[in-house]
Amino acid sequence: MKINTKILQITAAGALALATVNFAQAVPTLTMFDGTTTITITDGGAGDSSALAGSVVWVGAIGVFNINVNTGLTKPILGTSTAPHMDLNFSANATAAGSLSVTFSDDGFNYTGSLVDVFGGTAGNNSLVTDTVLKNGGAFINQGPFGTGGFTATTSAFVTLVPADVLSLRVNITTTGAGVSSGDKDVHSAPDNGLTVSLLGGAMVGLIALRRKLRSA
Repeated sequence: MKINTKILQITAAGALALATVNFAQAVPTLTMFDGTTTITITDGGAGDSSALAGSVVWVGAIGVFNINVNTGLTKPILGTSTAPHMDLNFSANATAAGSLSVTFSDDGFNYTGSLVDVFGGTAGNNSLVTDTVLKNGGAFINQGPFGTGGFTATTSAFVTLVPADVLSLRVNITTTGAGVSSGDKDVHSAPDNGLTVSLLGGAMVGLIALRRKLRSA
């Protein structure tokens, strides 16, 4: 499948523009960019179809994507400030060749550990879909591109977040013709299942044994 070079350049430019927007994030926000137009929907602001805090829903049209339904979920609906959990659900119908970036961002996290990125969906005909997780506009997780048809992927990465850091989930869609791309992107903290406590406990036991041995000597 051939993807127009110009479309890929537009997608790259869009990613750069959105990185600047995301860095100044203050509240949960959905941002849509098609290379020309930017639509920004904040939690509880104009265009948000959800009245719930932590849920941002946008239904509308942008460029050649005439039907879009995008939903972003974050704290307090999903996760907490110390256990990040964000979800981005998207559906975009293209009527012609074009590109679209959908980004969901939030801040206020205080977390050090792994983030698991679970991504799945369907890429429309003649389309490529990519998946990115960003901190302050810089990508630290990438998956794809995924071509026409169903796809699923999971990966993880270690990250440190302080309240001022902006965590963003992004989906990029590039298409050379008409088609519907849809899917879900779920990013959540990975519990250590008590591993840290076990390691600390083991270290303490070792130190106590060493101390007793030194005393005996």
